[in-house]
Amino acid sequence: MKRKICELLAPAGNPECALAAIDAGSDAVYCGLGRFNARCRAENFDTEKLGALIDFMHSKGKRLYLTFNTLLFEDELEAAGEMLSDLVQLAPDALIVHDPGVIRMAKKYFPSLTLHSSTQMGIHNSAGVRAMAGMGVERVILERQLPLHELEKIVRRSPIEIEVFIHGSLCCSLSGRCLLSAELCGGSGNRGCCKQPCRRAFDTEQGELFPLSMRDLNGVEILPRLREMGVASLKIEGRLRGPDYVWKCVHAYRILLDAPGGKLTPALINEAVTLLNAASARSEISSFAPEKMVDARRIGVFGREVGTVKNINRKGILVKASAKIHLGDRLRLVPPDGGEGMSFSLAAMEDRQQKIRTLRPGGMAFFPGSFSATPDWLVYKIGENGFDFSRQAAALPPRKNGVTLEMEVSANRWQCKINELPGFLWEEETEFSPAANHPAEAEQISEGFSSGVPAPWKVRKCHVSFKGTPFFLPGALLKNLRRAFWEKALEALKGYDPDNEKKALFEKFSAALAGNGSKKEMIPEPPYDLEIPGFISESDLPLWEKKISAAFAGGCRHFKAGGFHALELLKDLPDVTLTAAFPISVTNSQCAELLRESGFSAAALSPELPEQTLPRLLEHSVLPLFKSADPVPLLVSRAKLAPEGEWVERSGVQLFLAFDDKEKIWKLWKK
Repeated sequence: MKRKICELLAPAGNPECALAAIDAGSDAVYCGLGRFNARCRAENFDTEKLGALIDFMHSKGKRLYLTFNTLLFEDELEAAGEMLSDLVQLAPDALIVHDPGVIRMAKKYFPSLTLHSSTQMGIHNSAGVRAMAGMGVERVILERQLPLHELEKIVRRSPIEIEVFIHGSLCCSLSGRCLLSAELCGGSGNRGCCKQPCRRAFDTEQGELFPLSMRDLNGVEILPRLREMGVASLKIEGRLRGPDYVWKCVHAYRILLDAPGGKLTPALINEAVTLLNAASARSEISSFAPEKMVDARRIGVFGREVGTVKNINRKGILVKASAKIHLGDRLRLVPPDGGEGMSFSLAAMEDRQQKIRTLRPGGMAFFPGSFSATPDWLVYKIGENGFDFSRQAAALPPRKNGVTLEMEVSANRWQCKINELPGFLWEEETEFSPAANHPAEAEQISEGFSSGVPAPWKVRKCHVSFKGTPFFLPGALLKNLRRAFWEKALEALKGYDPDNEKKALFEKFSAALAGNGSKKEMIPEPPYDLEIPGFISESDLPLWEKKISAAFAGGCRHFKAGGFHALELLKDLPDVTLTAAFPISVTNSQCAELLRESGFSAAALSPELPEQTLPRLLEHSVLPLFKSADPVPLLVSRAKLAPEGEWVERSGVQLFLAFDDKEKIWKLWKK
């Protein structure tokens, strides 16, 4: 099922960014809580702020998706379960997940949560999409390294919604397969702590380069084609960005999506491009093209270069401007050879000990404060003053408690139950006329009973079923019925504690988690006859279908696979065994449970699994686990990386780049 109208989806690293997105015309936002999301450096939300924002979004007819998209270790499952039980009450429109274990947890113990598979799951072909649909996922956020002709086929063959990125930063690695940050910086990208070593300079045979620094995506040119394909959601990247970036990007794409008759005139395109140019300054590309993705001669920091550090002392830094800098701008200091650097909001500027508000190109000013920088560091502007939504964010009303309604309606009688209140039943006798042309609809009744709900309550979901012949429903009478229902419901809800549902859900999950423990040992890696690679392009799926069919006919029964697409490729073959290997990441027992239920007989541990978490994982895993004998590359990419051979990172770590003919991707290894 695909939306007829493309959803415009914006990033929200904090409430201010969410409100900027809505002000600019976004249909939905995605954001994260303080744990278990892939942008731990974003400000993120607590449950109270998130609940308030969800209520506000829903009051405006907008949607909110929550990122729950990091890998979980065994000792984190209980905390994750507690958070999921909170989210049932908060009722975001969907949960964006990376860890397969979270899919199982949500479907089995928290089934009211809608699931979208994160781009971190690395789904890149229609077989993988169908596998996700079989697990109960309702939308797949595709891998970003997909050419348009493959994307078009995947969308056409998909049984569920497809979401794609249309604007913002790109990762050099295929999603979920980058271990570079964990290896070089001690911060795992799959655990939400990427330090962006791909933006650093490396010594290569061709000199010092930024060989992993990707261009940014700008989808203005391909927007009409994406809409024509039937893509459900167009996603703007940037939960680390400020409200100014969010507002400009959203407004630019809103202009284009709302073009009269769908026609993108030169004037509309110019207006949108002007906004987008003011939001970022990296070199850009309109869609994935292997030969054009990397800008190896240019430092890859996002934002615009606006100055250079000329001197530093214990009181601050002296900066020479190359572009205009305003008080209140969000800036980042970056070493000349790239890297993460440090970001800050410019709270004060001084010229000859006089406070100033604006620093013009060519001028110099002193920035008071404590900075980790040295002379020649670069100053980048990553956010502009003038987009302040802090007062609106502070004014959001407190979050409400949700209830679920079950309604049965007919021309003569209406009934409604509240799922959270066993035994509660509201009934009303009615006399509605048969419908000649416009019968009452479920959506009409659901919206009617969900609007104007007295605080502190809200309707999480309203299920409506009809009995008898269709009838006509006047709007005024629907309001009367709603008022009568809520008058009785509010009395009954006085004795209801919303935390009861949370406690019950969490206790059920916690008891199940504790009850499946028994001591187990690691096993040797099982033998296999054929390995199905972790990456198979949409164009190569038919080749692999033939290869697998021929291998099966020749007696092959034992397969090893690094992607969920293997489940689809093998589903019609009887009596086969399937072993899971990276990039399927087994870091917890819930993931192992899902793999077993999906048909895997054993699985390799994730290369990122800490040794100290292994005993508890072994105790709870229902699937035999092993350590893979094969080394794992630190990064893999469809982008044309160069030069092949040895690279040296600034810390002295030696790397080696080579092309893998089997997966048809570039792989960067630790030498």
